[in-house]
Amino acid sequence: MERPGFGDFAHGAHPTYYAAPPVTRTAPVGTSGRPLPLIIDSDPGLDDALAIGLAVAMPELDVLAVTTVGGNADVRHCTENALRLLHAFGRSDIPVAEGAAGPLTGAVVRATGIHGETGFGRTVLPPSPASVHAEGAVALMARLLRESPVPVAIAPIGPLTNLASLIRLHPELLDRIAHLAIMGGSIGEGNTTASAEFNIYADPEAADIVFRSGVPITMMGLDVTHQATLDGAASRRLAACGTGAGRIAAELVDFAIERVGKWYGGTSTAIHDAVAVAHLAVPDLVSVAAYNVRVDTTDGPARGRTVCEGLSYRMDRYGLAANAEVGIRIDPARFQDILVDAFARLP
Repeated sequence: MERPGFGDFAHGAHPTYYAAPPVTRTAPVGTSGRPLPLIIDSDPGLDDALAIGLAVAMPELDVLAVTTVGGNADVRHCTENALRLLHAFGRSDIPVAEGAAGPLTGAVVRATGIHGETGFGRTVLPPSPASVHAEGAVALMARLLRESPVPVAIAPIGPLTNLASLIRLHPELLDRIAHLAIMGGSIGEGNTTASAEFNIYADPEAADIVFRSGVPITMMGLDVTHQATLDGAASRRLAACGTGAGRIAAELVDFAIERVGKWYGGTSTAIHDAVAVAHLAVPDLVSVAAYNVRVDTTDGPARGRTVCEGLSYRMDRYGLAANAEVGIRIDPARFQDILVDAFARLP
């Protein structure tokens, strides 16, 4: 296949950026015989809920913990949502620890316009018998990294505040992180501003620390997650799979379609966060390209932009090296099938 360039991209669109050629992924992949230990750092959140459900349903993944961060809603709502989700999915045994309420510096940003004040739209889940873990998010992540016999993957699918704090406080544990599968950023246009995607915009300083850390990173930005959509027909498939989890997922998707339709138009919604999780369980679902990713931390209109350089002659000119693999393509139909199959296996 001829590699994509300036005038060749999925669905016939013409990107306003250089589409770097695909490379062989380096992110680890779990198997049913050897599940990949995984921490999910999240701000549940409509699409976060589907990502968490996917993770606990996949035999290729061993979810050690869910840590929370303020983002799609206030962190207290995000923590309660994580507890209730895991209970609904039959995994109240997975510890939930609360993390940062806001960014390292600057104003708090929320996405309640899409997700609703609680983060779950109109959905109300039964309370969980489990309580929030006594350790905070960063302390729990650090302990799990120390205690695991093998390096642990982390899927940060909210603002990167907790990860930046972990890197600052525990630099000795960086080699215990197998990979960061991040949902955030964009090669092209953002969604919170023309420059910035929400998770990065919510804490650019934290994102800058993470991308400078040297930890292996795959960035699933809007360029690929906007290809991973569900519409009303997909929602009906989730509802018809015969499980409580499927009905919850369908209700959340329907709310997201409604809100996205009001904000942006259209009849589908991107399930952004589940792409980062799926990448760690399915080896050939997402194509990636190598980029140098820098985060704009200035206070101007580009604040929170992920500046992605993939053109080799410019990288050579400015002494840049790739520091992340960035998702560029996904098979939307296969992604939908993986989600529906996963929620059919949950309670």
